[in-house]
Order: sequence, then C-alpha cells, then structure tokens
Amino acid sequence: MLNIDRRWIFLAIGVVSIIPFLVGIGMPITTTTEVESIFDYVNELDKEDAIFISFDYAPGTQAENTPMAVAVMRHAFYNDVPVFMTAYPPLGHGMAIGALDYVTNPALSVFYQRVSFEEWADFREAGITDKDELVAAWENDGNELPENASGWVFEGRDFALLGYAPVFSLVILGMTASIEAQYPQDTYGNPLSEMPMLREHKSLREIDLALTTAGSSACRAWIVYGREKIGLPVAFGVTAVMATDYYPYIQSGQIIGQMGGLRGAAEYEVLLFENGITETTGKAFTGMDVQSAAHLLIILLIIMGNIAFFAGGFNKKTKLKGRG
Repeated sequence: MLNIDRRWIFLAIGVVSIIPFLVGIGMPITTTTEVESIFDYVNELDKEDAIFISFDYAPGTQAENTPMAVAVMRHAFYNDVPVFMTAYPPLGHGMAIGALDYVTNPALSVFYQRVSFEEWADFREAGITDKDELVAAWENDGNELPENASGWVFEGRDFALLGYAPVFSLVILGMTASIEAQYPQDTYGNPLSEMPMLREHKSLREIDLALTTAGSSACRAWIVYGREKIGLPVAFGVTAVMATDYYPYIQSGQIIGQMGGLRGAAEYEVLLFENGITETTGKAFTGMDVQSAAHLLIILLIIMGNIAFFAGGFNKKTKLKGRG
C-alpha cells in the first residue's frame, strides 16, 4: 500500500468524480434552519414584492455560488417576484449573465421562457404591466409557452440585469435613495425609468430581500450599507470556507439565513423539489454526490495507509531504500 504509485490515486479520484455525473446516486441531504429560513422568506413573497440577487464573486468560486443564485432566481420566478441583479466585482457581471442565461436556456429540460424588453413594448405602451394581465394578453396575442417551460419572464417586469458598477459599496448606499440614479440603464441599454418593476420599487427601501452570493467579504457591504442603514432584509450565500465566519450574523439577527457552500445550494434545491417548485434537483445536488464520493475515497485511503503504516510497511520501505 505504501509503495502504490500515486497516479493510481489520482485516477481513482477522477473515476469517483465522474461516475456520479453519469449515474445519479442521490445521496440524502438534510436541510438546515439557516437555509430553510431563506426559502420560507422567499416563499412568502409575491409579485408585489421584489428582491436583489448580487453576484459578488468571481469565476474561482462559481461552482459554489452560482447554484445558490440559480436556485433563488427560480424560486422568485415561480412566485412572480421581480429580481434585480447586480455585481460587486467586475467579473461578477459575467456570473450574473451566465446564471440568467442558464435559468432561461430552452435547451434545458426545465427553463423559464424569456421575453426581451423590446418584444413586449406594445403591451407596456398599452398600460399592461401587471404580471397576470400581461401573461394573458401576451398569450392571447398568439404567443405559446414552450412545452418544457415553467413560465414567462419579461425583462423589466420579472427581472432587470443591472450588472457591475464601480465602488459598489457606494452604489449600495446610493440605491438606498434611488436605484435609477445608480443604474440609469440596465446591461442591455434599456432605460430603467420605463421598467414597471423599477417604478414599483424605486429604492432599496422598497426591496424585500437582498441575497448576496459571495466568495469574499464583499457580502459585508450589504450589511453595513443596506441592513444597518435602512433595515434591508439580507441573506448570505457564501463559500464553504467562509460560512463559519458569518454565523454570528445569523445569531445577531442581522441576516435572515445563509447558504454555506455547495451543500447550502443543494439544500435549497431539495426544498424547491420537495415543495413542487422544480421537477428535479439541480447541479448542486449532483455536485454533492461527487464531493461525497471523493471524500469517502479519501477517508478509505487514509484508513488503508494507516493500517499499512502500523503493520510495519513504513519501516520495511525505509530499510529497503536505505540499502539501495
């Protein structure tokens, strides 16, 4: 065992990491109160409310943070809750675009059918901006929801991709007075002043939740400038290594809840599935199978290595090497 070529270990890790993607294992995941509190809070919101999802991370933590944002975005779209999307670092802008494209990707088995701001301009001019009335008018106009689609999402009514803005801490501070003053246009050049969701929610004081998905301490800016200044409800979605640092914010009541790492995202996916909001779990749930399988293999190798060591293999190997 002690003389095993390490390349076999790398190969074994590779194999156990690939198999769960090909054959779903579906290891059970128990949800925690930290994640359930976010789910329950979002579940109580409706089309009269609005949330922010801030992509405060770079590609290095995408595997952990993006499933969190995707899960909450799907939950909000299911309840017709408008979603503003922002980004603390410049690379977070691309993360936001990627997450929105994923949720609205027709190639997936489950997706939301996206309608661009220009496509429903005539309905806005006719004063049809209520979500239920808009969907009815849109379908009466001959538009048919694709078979696998979970629903319609209208740009400016259901979502607004605001993106990155420099010195984001001050941007949060500015949005406590006016969102439009900080973002006159969205990422695609559409004026926010013409968006129904902005007219109904002009500042962070009229926002019901800010979820910051973060791979750094950037999430604290939402506490300092959002929670403490105007009482904005805030929730965290942070990487696994960061999670323990932010539990005091839960205990102090400064945040509603927290998703910690891939496990936290998988818990939210389980809650969506158990409550009939999605038909299947997502990437985080599958990723936990991979992570668990790799951890089990590592534990097994550690046990086998210790058995070999105490059985005298280490001394024999040293002796052989010493004598050439």
